[in-house]
Amino acid sequence: MNRRTFLKIAGMGSISLAAGCGPPEKSLFSLVHAPDDMVTGKATWYASTCRECPAGCGILAKNREGRVIKVEGNPLHPVNKGKICMRGQAAVQGIYNPDRIKTPLLKDGSGWQPISFTKAVGILKNRAQAASQKGPNRIQMLTEVVGDSLLNLFSEALRNWNTQGPLIYEPLAYEALKTANQKVFGLDGLPSYHMDKADVLVSFGADFLETWLSPVEYAWKFKAMHAVTNNKKGLFFHVGPYQSMTGANSDYWMACDPGIESIVALGLVRQALDIHKGKKLPWSFRKKLLEATSPYTQDRVLESSGLSLANYEKLIIELMGARRPLVLGTGTGAGDLNGLQTNIAANLLNLLLDPDLNLLDFNNRHRMEIAAKGSEVLEFFRALKTAPVELLILNNVNPAFSLPPGSGVEQALGREDLFVVSFSNFMDETSMLADLLLPVRMPLECWDEYGGWQTIASTLQPAMGKLTPAPNLGDVFLDAGFDQDRPAINYKVYLFSQLQSKYPGIDEKQWVKTLQRGGFYDSTAPLSFPKKNQPLETEILSKPAELPGSDLVFIAVPSIRFFDGRGANRSWLCEIPDPLSMVAWQNPLMMHPETLEQSGLVQGDVINVTTKWGRLEAPVYESRWVKPGVIVMALGQGHSAYGRYAEKKGANPVRLLSSDFAPESGGFCSLITPISIEATGRTVQLAHTDGSRTQHNRKIALSIKLADLKNAEPRESHGLGMWEFPFTMPLPEGYDPKFLSSSRPCELSLGDGGGSGSLHRVQCLCCGLLCRKQPGRGG
Repeated sequence: MNRRTFLKIAGMGSISLAAGCGPPEKSLFSLVHAPDDMVTGKATWYASTCRECPAGCGILAKNREGRVIKVEGNPLHPVNKGKICMRGQAAVQGIYNPDRIKTPLLKDGSGWQPISFTKAVGILKNRAQAASQKGPNRIQMLTEVVGDSLLNLFSEALRNWNTQGPLIYEPLAYEALKTANQKVFGLDGLPSYHMDKADVLVSFGADFLETWLSPVEYAWKFKAMHAVTNNKKGLFFHVGPYQSMTGANSDYWMACDPGIESIVALGLVRQALDIHKGKKLPWSFRKKLLEATSPYTQDRVLESSGLSLANYEKLIIELMGARRPLVLGTGTGAGDLNGLQTNIAANLLNLLLDPDLNLLDFNNRHRMEIAAKGSEVLEFFRALKTAPVELLILNNVNPAFSLPPGSGVEQALGREDLFVVSFSNFMDETSMLADLLLPVRMPLECWDEYGGWQTIASTLQPAMGKLTPAPNLGDVFLDAGFDQDRPAINYKVYLFSQLQSKYPGIDEKQWVKTLQRGGFYDSTAPLSFPKKNQPLETEILSKPAELPGSDLVFIAVPSIRFFDGRGANRSWLCEIPDPLSMVAWQNPLMMHPETLEQSGLVQGDVINVTTKWGRLEAPVYESRWVKPGVIVMALGQGHSAYGRYAEKKGANPVRLLSSDFAPESGGFCSLITPISIEATGRTVQLAHTDGSRTQHNRKIALSIKLADLKNAEPRESHGLGMWEFPFTMPLPEGYDPKFLSSSRPCELSLGDGGGSGSLHRVQCLCCGLLCRKQPGRGG
């Protein structure tokens, strides 16, 4: 008997004894017959796809004894290439969350009553059939972004119920960027970017290291672009009113006044035209563009934006002289009312500086492009108040939390004659308003596919045994939506048939290899080239920019930890500090020291922020990386439901936003003015772990140009200077006698010690370090 076997038997015996002393209904089962793909004590890895956000990164789930314990990136996946973000790492906590709903809940007069899954699916089927017999479109569905296979199944089931397909909802839907792509390129979608091939990168707020489109993908691309190659590295300029983590990694953060990014971008378009960039483009197109951008002179840009002349000229020189420039538009949210102008200007810059658009990938487009505009979602709920809809199906969406209060979600879901079914594993704000809560298997427990790019299919497979009897969502729709015409016996078979139709020639052997690899990555789809010479609507460019109407401006930004709020019930994400503020568990209002001083506030003071649409209460955090007069707050917290880790933590900045959408793009505005603030007289201690983000003129982290480093002049050696003196521990083993024989010895002061010949503890007056020496030896 080896040591491992002995410990197993001893452990099982101890646990069995303890179990025997407990209640009789508690049973202990040993894993005598393990599955074929599992070896007790050895981890098994399963390839799957992360569904914590719409990016669709490939992951490897580590399984020990039938349970997933860790998630890592899949190195074979083309989107993330083996990397994963903190939200992906926290996916494991969704499965084991103590607030996870384990059985269907039906609302009645006395509250929520648990029912069986069979009964819950039967209620859904009966309600759907009864509603469909009364006329068309009596059933509506709102779903998150899902893969093609599941989306096709939804559409088939809804057609059987005599209704139209589902509306796809994502709180951060990139309406301004999609509209700009349509107006400039003729593509109503979201192409990806070859950021790794750029030599100069300019962003007007796109937080591609945090939440923008596919942050893990653009993180590795940015690393490649920004790395030193052949003694050169790419330059990154970030223009915006606050410094995100993306801005903190820029070479030049250009602090622009809020809402004025469009003026800076259009000024750069004029500069490009003045030096005759874009000669390949038709003269009529360039002439029209010259007329539209003529008001955006350098003087107007500097006066409106608050940029310095030196920084603006540096930006112009580097961008116009770049061989492979790439310009990105606004951030993840809809931004300000000028967001569409900014994104159009960014697209025009790419077109002028690189008419062939070599750094835009119109083939591998982001799947997020299928999400509906905010205006369409708003119209959906407004129509729901009066439309003859009898059944509403919600799939893993939380509009009651993520939409502004004026959107009317609560009123629409509160109709007496509307039966609401929510497919959710947690009691969030929207599920609280539902009539039937039907939990389903989570992504790490189920079969499915999802492609973060439109040209790939990334597979999901059960990486562990299911913890609850919850069915796969696809199986629920197969059971409830079909009778005799059922397209497959279960969703796994349906999924395989859908992939076979998309990738002909797949047999069982290839299917197993695909699961091991994590998906189909070899696209055979034809390249889709945009129409680069779209008729340019210059009215939007000539339209005066919407400027802030007061001294204070409020901006709600997506959170690197919680995204739009869906990650707020993961305790790992709550306790990890924000990378910039280093504040955990809270989302304070970030304000510049000048703004705090003018308002008579200090860090930790709790204030009320009020707009005409809502009000919230939160502490303030002092940050020099925000423009004076700007208040920035991260999304994701302030839940009134959603479990113990999310409830009553922080505040929800969406409460301050308007439900009006930008008329040209259909997106909501995350920049609000005017606002008012009022001190409550209370102070809270922020849970932050930071020291300082500045070096205070100390030489801690130094940077030097490669040319200066190569041609550096020899420095005069003093033996104890910063360039020669290593870190010396104040311990006997850290003392090096060679420093005492330098040409300019340290001045030493006598500490405590004994008589002549004994070792003394000596403090250096130059560096403050302590060492031990014998008196009389050295200066």
